[in-house]
This record gives sequence, structure tokens and C-alpha cells, in this order.
Amino acid sequence: MAKPLNRSLKTSIRKQLATDKELRSKTRILIEKQFDNLKREMMSEFTNHPVTKELESGSNASNVTQTLPSGNIFGFIGFEVGDNPTSAIYKLLEKTDIFLKQAKMGAFGFIWAYTVTSPSLRDLYSATPMPWANGSSWLRELEGRGIPNLGQYMYKKINSSRSEAGFQNKNRPQGGRLRIPYIKKILQDFEYKLNSIEASRVSAKYFR
Repeated sequence: MAKPLNRSLKTSIRKQLATDKELRSKTRILIEKQFDNLKREMMSEFTNHPVTKELESGSNASNVTQTLPSGNIFGFIGFEVGDNPTSAIYKLLEKTDIFLKQAKMGAFGFIWAYTVTSPSLRDLYSATPMPWANGSSWLRELEGRGIPNLGQYMYKKINSSRSEAGFQNKNRPQGGRLRIPYIKKILQDFEYKLNSIEASRVSAKYFR
């Protein structure tokens, strides 16, 4: 059985590794690959979310979120035909990036300090205005208090309505609110997974 390295030899190896540009580059690439995989997972979670799919399908969408007795959330929110309400969210999420600041030698290899930039909820809410209410965000209302007048929504193909896929019948009781978990959960999942990035595995074998 091999003897463990003594302290002076370990210190010497650490110093050599700390100045090894190739090793630094490998650990940098390792982190960036892990981040890219997590970002792809986040974007996939967004594009495949039932809310995204239903809104992207427009006025003819089926209610894949299974949240309405008839019609779809595109018509319920009141978007106009041809609108793509999720495109602004996608563009903001796509800008998510990682910036590696510096590396130091730890007990088990390089430890990198890094910053991840991603859109805030405020950014996302600003990019998703309610089509019929200035100063309000359909995204914030959808996953917050809920969008009101659920009971007054009636689905019918009608050219005079904004979305051609429903209208508000004010003679019916207002009913409840449409509330669906959406972007908050996606961002929380992404933030949680960032903690799984392993930034100091390389060269661990030298320090056992």
C-alpha cells in the first residue's frame, strides 16, 4: 500500500499545480460545460412547459394546461392574433451566462469563484405586459394572485374579440382567478442545480 504524501511534498505539488495553465484551462472548461448543460435543461423546461406550449399555439391552442373548462389561456388573457407572448421571456432567459472570476488552489484542487447572470423576476414582469391593463404583467398575475374574471370567460371563435378565441361575458359572475405555477419554479430549479457544479475535482488524487 502506497504511503500518503507528506505535507511538504503536498505543498510543493500544490504550488506546481497552481501555476499549471493547462490544468487551469481544464477546470475552467469543466465548469463551463456543466453550466451549459444546466442552462440547456432550464431552456428545455421553459419551452416544454404546458403554459409556454399553449401560449405559443395561439388562439387555436388546446388547453394543454387543463386549467379552463373550454378555450385556452391565450384567449383568456386576451392576446391578439399573431402575438407571441413567450418570446420576450425566452430572449431574456437565453442571456443567462456564467463569468469565472478567479481560481485558487484548495485542499482538493482548483476552486473557482464565479458569477451567474440571469434575468430577475422584475425583468421578466416588465417584458410581459398585460394586453388590456397598463402597468400590469400577465406573467406576474398568472403565477401570483391569479388573473381575475375566470367565471366570465367564454370560449367562442369570434372576429370581434382581441384574440378571436373568447370574450368576457359581464352578465356572468366573475368567478375565480386563473393561477398557474410557471417561471418562478423554472428559475428556482435552475438556481438549485447550480449548486451541483463541481469546480474542484481536478487534481484531487494528489491530496489523499
